[in-house]
Amino acid sequence: MAKPNNKSEDAGNAEHALSDHDYGIFDEHTHLPGHHYDHDHDDDFDDGPLEDNPLWQQDNIFLSTVGIDIGSSSTQVVFSQVHLKRQGEALSSRYVVVDRRLLYQSPIFFTPYADSTDIDARALGSLIDQAYREADVTPHDVDIGVVLLTGEALRRQNAEGIAHVIAHKGGEFLSASAGHHMESNLAAHGSGAVELSGEESSCVLNVDIGGGTTKLALIRDGILTQTAALHVGGRLLVWTERGQISRIEPRAAEVLSDLGHEVGLGDAVSDKMITALGEQMASIIFDIVTGKQRSDARWLTDPLEIPSDVGTVIFSGGVSEYVADADISGHNDIGQSLGNQLRKALNENKGNIRFEAAPGGIRATALGASEFNIQVSGNTGHLSDPGLLLPRKNMPVIRLTVDAGNLTAYGLQRRLIQSITDFDLTGYDEFALAFEWLGEFDYELLKRFCDSIVDYIESDTEHRDSSLYLLFDRDLAQSVGRILTNEYQVARPLLVLDGLRFKEFEFVDLGRIRLPSRTVPVTVKSLIFQSHGMC
Repeated sequence: MAKPNNKSEDAGNAEHALSDHDYGIFDEHTHLPGHHYDHDHDDDFDDGPLEDNPLWQQDNIFLSTVGIDIGSSSTQVVFSQVHLKRQGEALSSRYVVVDRRLLYQSPIFFTPYADSTDIDARALGSLIDQAYREADVTPHDVDIGVVLLTGEALRRQNAEGIAHVIAHKGGEFLSASAGHHMESNLAAHGSGAVELSGEESSCVLNVDIGGGTTKLALIRDGILTQTAALHVGGRLLVWTERGQISRIEPRAAEVLSDLGHEVGLGDAVSDKMITALGEQMASIIFDIVTGKQRSDARWLTDPLEIPSDVGTVIFSGGVSEYVADADISGHNDIGQSLGNQLRKALNENKGNIRFEAAPGGIRATALGASEFNIQVSGNTGHLSDPGLLLPRKNMPVIRLTVDAGNLTAYGLQRRLIQSITDFDLTGYDEFALAFEWLGEFDYELLKRFCDSIVDYIESDTEHRDSSLYLLFDRDLAQSVGRILTNEYQVARPLLVLDGLRFKEFEFVDLGRIRLPSRTVPVTVKSLIFQSHGMC
């Protein structure tokens, strides 16, 4: 049988159809505009740049991000571009970050204080406006990002209000967040510790020493497993050019008192006092990092026990720059003494652990906030009403594991009710249910899962009029959405997304749906502010 003619002039023939290609590979041909065909060709889009190809755009997403880190001693702004790509080769709709590009990083600003209890909101806003101007970025240009308050800055009376005002001012999908665990997480990513652990398949400890706190993150084989924080930092004691104390945090006063130095605002500092305080705080960090217990560590979280197989310790944060270079000038605070004494202890007690200072130093947390807290959903989601369901901010995530081999509708319903009770949703009108699916899945298993969701909906009288948000790690969203909508006639507004991963007690921001990829930008975070649901 002769092959059909594949020249362009015959492409408009009504007989040319997808079945024609069953005969084998054709010579190059085109489909004429204005004619109907039952198929298209990928190379129909080859006339322009690859980035203009709609098929390429569905698999590749670029997000403009910002991280604003407001710490106890310094404030900085970092703009980045993140490239996410769909894992099509793995038959998955999940998108993963394949590239990050730093666009702009602001100077390191000192966090301005109006007095001992309040951050100077006007001065802080001016610094952030300056960063946006210098980066030539407007709030409208920002797709997603985080304002992160850390360390002693969290203790200021107006900290929460400032975080939310700056988040609202800096971009529509810029969210306010805070907390020691999240800062530990972001610093570990921004310092390169997570990447190093993954590359070497090793156990790495990241130690981020800031102005008021030291954050620890334990990473094993590229997976962050534990985080913690203790009350040691480089700006707990600050003095003027004349050597008079201008700021002393209660923690510094406590340590100095234990060392026999009773001081207050306006008192003169001495080299002996500075050295003694630096040595004491450095010894606390060194002992904790090398696996010893310290009763004076003053943990701000649950203590972190350092395992014996830690092979590398990476230091980040402002004080790490003194650990890396003894010749860096100080800023009239305890940071230089702390860093110098810690470097001395590390050099004298190297052992089998490799100690390194992160190249980013003080910028680790801001880099992490701008580049590493972002996900996008898979492109197989189900949204009954995108305009009603999106966007959302500060939505609590209740996470459950579903073991397909032991799944029962009644058992999952009871676990749902118990998990929602444990989370304490006081003050929240909406929340998301996130599921980690273990094992295989088929129609019968998904229907059994939907049975439990419907049973839960019928029992949940408190949230009867609320929208239902379901999030999955596996590619289940479209199937679950169709079963709930078509077979169970669920009337509540329904959003089902997949390709997302969560841990316990996290919160999520959901942006508007993006085209042509049909994905939803997601920011995963932790919150410690108690004004639930603020945007």
